[in-house]
Amino acid sequence: AFSDFPGLGIRADDEVVKKGVSWAKSAADLIVVSFHFGEEYKKEPSLRQIKLAKIAIDAGADLVIGHHPHVTQPVEKYVDSYIAYSLGNFVFDQNFSEETMTGLLLEVEIRDKKILSVKTREIKLNLNYQPLFID
Repeated sequence: AFSDFPGLGIRADDEVVKKGVSWAKSAADLIVVSFHFGEEYKKEPSLRQIKLAKIAIDAGADLVIGHHPHVTQPVEKYVDSYIAYSLGNFVFDQNFSEETMTGLLLEVEIRDKKILSVKTREIKLNLNYQPLFID
C-alpha cells in the first residue's frame, strides 16, 4: 500500500513487504498487516507464511493476521509482536468438516500505541453459518 494505492499490497514480494511496512510505520501509530496466504486446509503455516510474517514484523509491523487456509493455524508472539497465521473461517459456507466450521477471533489489548496482549476466542459456525463463541 502506498499513497497512490492505499490499503492494498499487490504481491507478497519480500522487498515490497519491507518497503510497505516501513512506509506505513512512518505514518501510523500501530501497524497491522493482513496477508492472504497459506495452503487451504493445512493446520500448520507454510515456510513462506512464516518467512513473510517475520519479514513484516522485522520491518515494523505490530500484528500480522493471515487468512486463506479456511482452518485455524497457530498464533504466536515473535519479538514484541504477534502473528496469527490463519484465523480460519468466520462466516463461510464450508460445512464439509469441523475444521472449516471453526475460526478464531483475536482480542487485542492496545495501550500507548503498543500491543500489550493478544488472546484468542474460538468460534464455531452454526448451520446458518453464523459464528458463535465456543467458550
